[in-house]
Amino acid sequence: MNRAEILAELKAMLAEFGDVDPEHVDEQTAFIADLALDSLVLVRMTVVAEERFGVRIPDEVAWELHTVGAVVGYVEEALAGRIGAGGE
Repeated sequence: MNRAEILAELKAMLAEFGDVDPEHVDEQTAFIADLALDSLVLVRMTVVAEERFGVRIPDEVAWELHTVGAVVGYVEEALAGRIGAGGE
């Protein structure tokens, strides 16, 4: 899965769980500041992202991923095996 595919999947998840129009999302979009998502939505999205991308996102890491691009980058790195991929 490449960066564009990860971004597209994340946009779909934002539409599904956050009722966000994917057309208004880019890598600089911040989950709380720009989309006003609450912590419950963010936790649900983290769990679903782990399932869909097949990566583990530890809680302490998830709370530091403030933008869409940060999540895309983390997933990309995890899938490449450079950081904790595969639900260690």
